[in-house]
Amino acid sequence: MANHIVMLREDAIENIPHRPGVYTFKSNGVPIYIGKAKDLKKRLTSHIKSKEGKSTLIVEEADALEVILLDNEKEALILEANMIFRYKPKYNALLKDTQVYPYIYISNDDVPYLEIVRARKGDGEFFGPFTNVYFTRQLFEVLRKVYKFRTCHKDLTNPRNNKKPCMDYHLGLCSGICVGEESKEEYLLRIVELKKALSGDFTTVINFVQERMEQHSRLLDFENAIKYRDILINFNKVMESQGVVLPSSFNIDVIVERSNTYLVFKIRSGYLLSKLVYEFEGSFEEFVELFYFNKLGSKSDLPNAIIVEKRSGMKKISQLIGVEIREPNSDEEKQLLDKAIDNLNYEIGLILSNQRVLKQMKELLGLSKIPIRIEGMDISHTYGKNTVASLIVFENGEVKKDEYRRYKLGDILDDFESIRMMIRKRYTKHELPDLLFVDGGFGQVSAAYQALNEIGKECEVVGLAKEEEIIVTKAGEIKLSYDHPVLRLLVRLRDETHRVANTFQKTLSTKRSLRSVLDEIKGIGPKRKKLLLEHYNSVEQIRNVSRKEIEQLIGKKAAERLITEVCDRIDF
Repeated sequence: MANHIVMLREDAIENIPHRPGVYTFKSNGVPIYIGKAKDLKKRLTSHIKSKEGKSTLIVEEADALEVILLDNEKEALILEANMIFRYKPKYNALLKDTQVYPYIYISNDDVPYLEIVRARKGDGEFFGPFTNVYFTRQLFEVLRKVYKFRTCHKDLTNPRNNKKPCMDYHLGLCSGICVGEESKEEYLLRIVELKKALSGDFTTVINFVQERMEQHSRLLDFENAIKYRDILINFNKVMESQGVVLPSSFNIDVIVERSNTYLVFKIRSGYLLSKLVYEFEGSFEEFVELFYFNKLGSKSDLPNAIIVEKRSGMKKISQLIGVEIREPNSDEEKQLLDKAIDNLNYEIGLILSNQRVLKQMKELLGLSKIPIRIEGMDISHTYGKNTVASLIVFENGEVKKDEYRRYKLGDILDDFESIRMMIRKRYTKHELPDLLFVDGGFGQVSAAYQALNEIGKECEVVGLAKEEEIIVTKAGEIKLSYDHPVLRLLVRLRDETHRVANTFQKTLSTKRSLRSVLDEIKGIGPKRKKLLLEHYNSVEQIRNVSRKEIEQLIGKKAAERLITEVCDRIDF
């Protein structure tokens, strides 16, 4: 690999060889266009000599050209896609997510930990993207029971962190690698199997669980055999919740496109893992390149085949990525393609409909920009006790429940002060949305603006007064008909913020009742009380769990005391 930087002149490409590579046009040191070529000399000649179109604009604006020589076109393709993802040059067509997709992250620590993340940042390996956070969490929890990996971020090279196992170990969710319950070699072998599963080979999960179930059955250990049976049942339920179950041999992607909107079905081991939607202004071939060779697609997660509608010119990109791109050749594949088209048409209709409403909102409310991302908040309390705030997110007019947040504010009776506190908590550390929604009228809107001013940030705020559904902005009141789409969207926001805040407040009140019961039991100290409150929301919930589970959580003696002193009184 070699780098050459030349200033743009008539002879700028004179010394560039006829070799594969990646080129970058720059302006003031900033990449404005990145491209690849099988023959750099030939491709750049066409750019420099072009008299119209995008090439002319790029060459006129650029003051420097950087060339990276490579051995083959495939290397150039991979490097180009990753550089585009990193630098996002303004003249390159970019993939735009219609939503934020979750990944499962495996750290590059000596003893790796796993977690669910919303963006590919930092070192380590990322598996996904998956359709939504709810599905990802369900899958994550099942995999924890099978592979018993750690989720803590402890530095295991520090002896202080290896004194005693955490609660995950006692609950059977972690192997206890930190305290030497298994060797590092055993742990890493299991991580290798886990990576196979996350890459789509779910037969490894099924086989592992079945082997353990049969092993315990042969030993007449029916209690553990039942545990593994339940894990297998839960796994199938999680995977089937995605709505597509095919023969295990199906490891394919389905890609369809309409109106610069692309939909991708990722099917692994017969299960639909992801339904992904992107906006992209380039060609179909360019989309395929970017999806499979930048940070959005994992080279380790390539399918056996990519199913598309009848389309010419795919042979070259198929050869480059090493995957067959073809039309369906079976009834199942044809049905999948039809299903993908139906889903794409629905998504496009949703996008277009929501875009119209958001444009109307901008105009009617006098906003400076279209409110693509709206965050809404509401306050809830019981006579000033257990005051909480909800934070909900609408993006492109649709809810994003995986980004909801709930905040404890203490015991505050004043709703205005609660709003100010909530805004300080949230936006001191987080980016502001395009529009902030508060449940209430002028008082609530003013409190929001005051808090934003205190932290030195600016954002447009809108409120909705409950009585007559009057929209409140900084400029004044707006009254719309009850069936107006802008008002209907704001009512959805208000109802959702209200629901989330009230549900959270009710949960805390229930936990407070449990706390008062635990306070009366001798031997249940602060640590055990904290553990119980973290795992259970109410006395009724404790009532319905097994004695063994309570023992694993707080120890046999404390569990006995809890059962004898409390459970008798509540008819345990």
